[in-house]
Amino acid sequence: MSDELKARIDRIEQELEEARAQIEGLGTSLEKSNNQVFTFYNISKTIASTNDFHEMIHVIMGILRKSIPFDRVSLYLADESRQKLLLTYFSGLEITDKASIGIGEGLPGRIVENGEHSHIHDLSLFYETLNDFIHVPGEEKRDGAYIGVALKSRNTTVGVIGIDCREKQGLSVDDMDFMALTSHQISIGIEKASLFVKTEQLSQLDGLTGLYNHRVFKEKLEQEVSKRSRTGKPLSLIMLDIDHFKKFNDNFGHQEGDAILKELAVVIRGQCRHATMDACFRYGGEEFSVILPEQELGIALKVADRMRRIVENHPFRIKEKHPGTDLTVSLGVAGLSGTDDVKPEELLKKADEALYASKRNGRNRVTASPTTAS
Repeated sequence: MSDELKARIDRIEQELEEARAQIEGLGTSLEKSNNQVFTFYNISKTIASTNDFHEMIHVIMGILRKSIPFDRVSLYLADESRQKLLLTYFSGLEITDKASIGIGEGLPGRIVENGEHSHIHDLSLFYETLNDFIHVPGEEKRDGAYIGVALKSRNTTVGVIGIDCREKQGLSVDDMDFMALTSHQISIGIEKASLFVKTEQLSQLDGLTGLYNHRVFKEKLEQEVSKRSRTGKPLSLIMLDIDHFKKFNDNFGHQEGDAILKELAVVIRGQCRHATMDACFRYGGEEFSVILPEQELGIALKVADRMRRIVENHPFRIKEKHPGTDLTVSLGVAGLSGTDDVKPEELLKKADEALYASKRNGRNRVTASPTTAS
């Protein structure tokens, strides 16, 4: 074989090898593109299929893990005041409680503050340079790579997702670009879930007082009566009505009447375990109700009487505007304990009867239902 022929064969083999490498590269690129399209599709499908924030994020992170090799993840969202970032989702982190950090604090805080993504190829150099954290304060420092993407809604940074892996250079530039693209989808999903929660909350609240409305009262009373039948624990119900409320509307106008209702709602809420167990409602008009789970009738009577006295002495604005004006309430209390077994509407009827007994007997007083048994 001549040298010229051998050189041509070598050149052809080299060209074939290069072509094979190009084809393999195109195949890998095509496979990666298909995986990304599949990931985008599944994320979109997840966002469309659920309004539950935690379920949505949990599924999305599982989808992302199939495309990007990360070990740990944290998701912070800004609170309404935009003073803090709340850790709303995490996986792989050795923490027991959800944390909060200030905007600008740590790498997650700086990403939100600046609105810019971050890609760290070698975490050991990051820790040596900044002695900072990538997920939570006081975390274990380790080698690896990190990607943090800002979550934006309407040109405002609302949060950050951070992922890391144990291998240096383990998260590529392509991974960074892919995370940046998916961050737009995730931001839309978070906004959708947040709007759903707000809409749901608004549908449960009375627009004037901010207390739960009559629909929620009926649902809650039924739930608590059903729960009490299983646990045997006591349950009490307070019904409350403003004395001579029509007089306030007739004499001072409906705007003043509305102001009274709003102030009274704040007073009622302040006298209950509203943030933990009790639930306060605007039952309708000038009538309010309080459900007290696991509370004996005797304790509920004390709560009701304390509420009556505080309302009587409260410096309502109507009193400042019109000196000599009195504002009092009448209350009725009913309770379930021991072997009592009544329906929710029967318990409500007992509390209503006790309320109207207070009205008949002079107002500005508390009356207990003599019995709750049918």
